[in-house]
Amino acid sequence: MQTYLTNLKSPMRAGSKRASFKRLKLVGAILVVIGLLAILLPQFATVAAEVLVAWMLTMWGAVGLWFSLAIRPAPEWRYGFAAFGILFLVGVAFVLFPLAGIAALTVLMMLSFLMEGILSILFGLRSSAHVPNWGWLVFSGLCSFVAGVVILFGWPWTASWTLGLMMGLNFFSTGLSLVMLGTRQVQ
Repeated sequence: MQTYLTNLKSPMRAGSKRASFKRLKLVGAILVVIGLLAILLPQFATVAAEVLVAWMLTMWGAVGLWFSLAIRPAPEWRYGFAAFGILFLVGVAFVLFPLAGIAALTVLMMLSFLMEGILSILFGLRSSAHVPNWGWLVFSGLCSFVAGVVILFGWPWTASWTLGLMMGLNFFSTGLSLVMLGTRQVQ
């Protein structure tokens, strides 16, 4: 059975490798910049994240409701209508009550950081035999996990700025790890 890790060892053309590593470095650099902005302006980043999610949920729910009504001949339309109705209502609630949205998103981000941290650490350790600079994956995972723990112990009192700061640190550490992985010497 072939896995992603065995594909990491597969031969690639040198030009293709260089282009892949350049893209990896570019994506990493963009994430580093976004992370630094969120770290410097954590309350703005928190509010921006909440507003973006609120409107995305509202639009997703509205379009889903329209789609569900369009497929009324299908017996499943009611399930879609109910699910998209919930998304729409959650989005509207986040738009109307941004503090509640920030609190809910902080909890979701905490869970995401904890899961991402564990998975990145495990993937980094598992990749150690195949990927140079694998320690940066472990570093990124540790940063994500610590961010989740900080949010866990500071919630709800620090929700107004912690979410933006932790998102910034997460973007920064992930971007840095991608830049470092992209600096690998092509053989």
